[in-house]
Amino acid sequence: MTTDRPASTAPALAMEHIYKSFGGVHALTDTSFEVRPGEVHALLGENGAGKSTLVKIVAGVHERDAGALRWQGEPAEIRSVTDAERMGIHIIYQQLNVLDHLTVAENLTLGRERIRLSFVDVGEERRRTIGALAALGVEIDVDAPAGSLRVAEKQLIEIARALWGDVRLLIMDEPTSSLGEREVDRLFEIIARLREHGIAVIYISHKLEEVSRIADRITVLRDGHTVGTVDAGETNQDDLIAMMVGRRLGHAIEKITHATDRVVLDVDSLGTDTGLSRISFTLRQGEVLGVYGLLGSGRTELARALFGADPIGEGSIAVNGNVVRFGSPADAKRRGLGLVTEDRAEASFPLLTIRENLTAPSWDRIAPGGWLRSARERSLAQKMVDALRIRTPSVNEPLSRLSGGNQQKVVVGRWLLREVPILILDDPTSGIDVGAKDELYHLIGEMTAAGRSVIMTSSELPELLALSDRILVLHHGGLVGILEGGELTQENVIRMAVAGAGPKEVPQPRSLEESAATTSAGVAGGDPDA
Repeated sequence: MTTDRPASTAPALAMEHIYKSFGGVHALTDTSFEVRPGEVHALLGENGAGKSTLVKIVAGVHERDAGALRWQGEPAEIRSVTDAERMGIHIIYQQLNVLDHLTVAENLTLGRERIRLSFVDVGEERRRTIGALAALGVEIDVDAPAGSLRVAEKQLIEIARALWGDVRLLIMDEPTSSLGEREVDRLFEIIARLREHGIAVIYISHKLEEVSRIADRITVLRDGHTVGTVDAGETNQDDLIAMMVGRRLGHAIEKITHATDRVVLDVDSLGTDTGLSRISFTLRQGEVLGVYGLLGSGRTELARALFGADPIGEGSIAVNGNVVRFGSPADAKRRGLGLVTEDRAEASFPLLTIRENLTAPSWDRIAPGGWLRSARERSLAQKMVDALRIRTPSVNEPLSRLSGGNQQKVVVGRWLLREVPILILDDPTSGIDVGAKDELYHLIGEMTAAGRSVIMTSSELPELLALSDRILVLHHGGLVGILEGGELTQENVIRMAVAGAGPKEVPQPRSLEESAATTSAGVAGGDPDA
């Protein structure tokens, strides 16, 4: 990333020999890190490597046990979130802090309300909110309840709120986990402007392509230690992965199709009140069926409708040749379907143990005849903890004690453990590390080899292309087309997702860069997907 204003060489923040433990668990051990003014410094590591603990110390959520902090070259103490915000340090968490019962405007101005004659100036709240969202190039109804928004839209509210006020250091923890390509481009434009104004950015992401694109320097943590810091332009993804996991992964996905001719799911002219219209497709035994679309295309809405979470207004669904009408997710589960939701908070039980979270849908396996087999429950849970490399001292730990990424692994592992014949994965690798992604890819391969079928949405198109036998492309709630074989290319998928037309109906750019330029032009023109 280039800018007219290079980063200063003196650190805005320096952390030296930091230690932090929780009970008997050492989260950070002799960890050092620094970020300069006007620098985008990426922080990488597997789930549980210590990234979130490190930035929560900076943000005033945790106090360090030992080590030194320097802010603008001077010794500093950050004992609370108020201390950090007073210094100009703000953080955007991976776990969203949007209050569903408040409007968009009320969420954005919460704690910063303008009072007139002892009352909140609602008109001023609306104007300030509209301006803050416009700076991100976002159009959202500021009077809408936040609970009615998609996860990606809530994430944009978080970003706009964090950028409000005097920011000198901005920490972003997986800020693009639910954003489409257009929204990512828009966010990177904002980051570039912050950099030009000398604002330091700490950027946490598992998407190595993003990190290479946006970062100046990269620091890697592993098991609470600093492995090293490298210039982004002088390293590659294989080296970064090796630093993160301590070994090189065979990260290229070898696609072996296990699809048969047998149809296990037949969707005909599906329509819902959530915006889906006349969607028809089939799913075959042993197939990975990808679903791709931009923000607002209907990917999550389709996953929810198939699982009975949203009612179907028109059309039909047949499972193994039998037309079904799901009145609830329980009906879908009885028919052999499972769903890993885009919003992990919807499907997790933070106060229950990891064991209980993993085995929640598998009661018939752990309690045949109604009697709980505790040993079997522990064995099944431990099997999935090992398979997904979930970092925990015990399956009896409360889920809330895990890092955000490890909590996501538990939600994915729940349905893998259930061994449902049809599994719907809604952006399942969002927020999980490269090692866990590698394990998940292998598990999907094992599932399809055993005859189970997968419907998978993803915001990472290369991942979807590598895993899928076919890809459905959605646009504004409608099915543009289904790509397979030689038509299954990144260029075709992007063209269809952007233009809402089949690959032969869209003018063919000479390169993918031109296709990206077309996308940017659509954003500038106020495309409703923006």
